[in-house]
Amino acid sequence: MIPTEKQEGEKLANILKANQYKFTHIANEIGISGKVGMLVNKSKKLQGLNKGFPDYCIILKRGSLLFVELKRQRKRLKSGKIGSSPSVISKEQIEWINALNNIPNIEAHICYGADEAIELILRLESIV
Repeated sequence: MIPTEKQEGEKLANILKANQYKFTHIANEIGISGKVGMLVNKSKKLQGLNKGFPDYCIILKRGSLLFVELKRQRKRLKSGKIGSSPSVISKEQIEWINALNNIPNIEAHICYGADEAIELILRLESIV
């Protein structure tokens, strides 16, 4: 069973906390349905909420910023190869990732699962 995006987010947050990283989850989703949800969404949009912004902002210990759009892990096929992810990447997410990657000392990536995000952080931290 592939963990949910929420489970992956909790795992990533726990690892970041345990390793004393300064980070935040950026709640872009409202998660409220019905009339109340529509009113909250409208209010948030008026305040500047934009679709597609990455889920996490992490201050790396090397002194730069990392934005991570966290998706569910990719399926592992019977052949052992990695298949596709059940998560969809939106046009807005790609636009944000590209825009953020054009700013000095900022990197933005899409990661499939907490393990992939941690591998990315370790790789970036090893660059001096």
